[in-house]
Amino acid sequence: MPSTPTTKSQVQAYRFVLRRMQSALVRKDAVMLHDPMRTHSRATAVGVVISALGLLGFLVVGMLSPKGGGPDPETIVVGEQSGAMYIATGDPMQLIPTFNLASARLLMAAQQQQSQEGEGGGTAGSGEVKEPEVVSDEELEGIPKQRPTGIPTGPSLLPTDEQRISNNWAVCDKITVDRSLDNPADTGAPTTTVLGGIDRLGDELGSGQALLAHAENNKVYLIYRVSPDPNRGNTNVVRAEVNMSDAQVTSAFNLETTQQREISMGLLNSIPQAEPLSAPQIDGAGSPSEYLGDLQIGDVFLSDSAGSGNQHWVVLPSGVQDVPESLAQLVRNTYQQTSGRIPRLQPSDFATAPRANELESEDYPEQMPQIIGPERTPVSCLGWSVEGEGEQRDTKLTMHIGGQMPRDNDGSGIKPLPVGQPGPSGAKIDSFYMPQGKAAVVHAATSRDSFQTGPIYLVSDRGVKFGVPDVRTAQILGLNNRSPAPSAIMSLLPDGASLNMQDAQQTYDSVELQSGAAGLSGAQGGG
Repeated sequence: MPSTPTTKSQVQAYRFVLRRMQSALVRKDAVMLHDPMRTHSRATAVGVVISALGLLGFLVVGMLSPKGGGPDPETIVVGEQSGAMYIATGDPMQLIPTFNLASARLLMAAQQQQSQEGEGGGTAGSGEVKEPEVVSDEELEGIPKQRPTGIPTGPSLLPTDEQRISNNWAVCDKITVDRSLDNPADTGAPTTTVLGGIDRLGDELGSGQALLAHAENNKVYLIYRVSPDPNRGNTNVVRAEVNMSDAQVTSAFNLETTQQREISMGLLNSIPQAEPLSAPQIDGAGSPSEYLGDLQIGDVFLSDSAGSGNQHWVVLPSGVQDVPESLAQLVRNTYQQTSGRIPRLQPSDFATAPRANELESEDYPEQMPQIIGPERTPVSCLGWSVEGEGEQRDTKLTMHIGGQMPRDNDGSGIKPLPVGQPGPSGAKIDSFYMPQGKAAVVHAATSRDSFQTGPIYLVSDRGVKFGVPDVRTAQILGLNNRSPAPSAIMSLLPDGASLNMQDAQQTYDSVELQSGAAGLSGAQGGG
């Protein structure tokens, strides 16, 4: 027999009976003047809504201001508010206060190495570069702290590639000129400044120019340009000692003491040294030559040279040799050919004469130089840079002169920082300049062969160089992609702390640091 479906009226009647029963139970009255469960339902709904809003609020606060359970173990942490730097280590966790990012990375590597040695896993620590994690100081509260550990005077910046300077280095002397003096440049020793990352050094010393410099060792030097030589690379400037009592030399080069300028040992030692300027020894000078008729041994003559004007030749026992003009003039002065004009021969006149190579002429000026006095050019700078790519890279040395100190790369004036102590060379500089917020990571190189093998240094924008003992330590510090730098100029910079794992494990009761959060600045510059 088919069932009869429930009607809508029956359902409504059933619900009405249920509400009367609820009213009878709650109010002891089945007459429903008011629905007692409506208020209860509304209160329940309101409670659910309020709870949902509360949970949503906690979620938003947690996302905007999260608070974790503390730093991860074996990490470098920096307090967000204080800037203090720590190493989180151990189980249970402890915090080791440290002074800078260099100390933190080295200390982490030392601990990893000790752990591996204890487990019999060798002595090589991890080469992974540890990046600092900035956390709220509240998360560090309650975690035990050990004694401060590390290198207190370490660098405040471990530069990324973007924070490093170019390969340009220079050392400059500036002479004070006093026009009220008989010799305006006779005002004492010059001030010496080392520049890093500056490529605008002023006018380059010309091929027909030279500087006559009096050094602190009481010797006089002629600084001049020379022709390219494979043994010198791209170096085109040298210094040669001059004996101002040697009349043959001073007369040949027209040298006078009034042309001298004072030069610091720092600048002088940075310039490659040539042999002292002196007359060459010519055996048999004054005797007739067997191959050039009337000319004698030691005579000088001229000939036409295609594209280069006059070419100077010296008659020697074994043949004729072409020499620079300066050497030819020195030979004339020495062997009493100073009177009259230099004879000129056509190439055909000595075509059959043997060619000689007795005189070492590479270090002599190509032409007779004009001495540039210090009155108008009181600033002299030696610039060092790298030219070429890959295996063709080589050093380039240039000499620059001017009336004022070089300007920054953006054209603004520079404000060097004073330097208080000498470098390992013993020669003291007065100041140092590098663009603020920059640094250099270099191999000190004496030639292209040591571009990647020379001593490793981190040079700060204060002019302090920090030694790094080896490539592995440099990798731990994040100091990869190192550039070459001139060893002579590096030796002028004062030494800072050595960045090594042994010193990074030194502990202290208290250390007076310079003002500022060195740890935080190191963390920001880590790379």
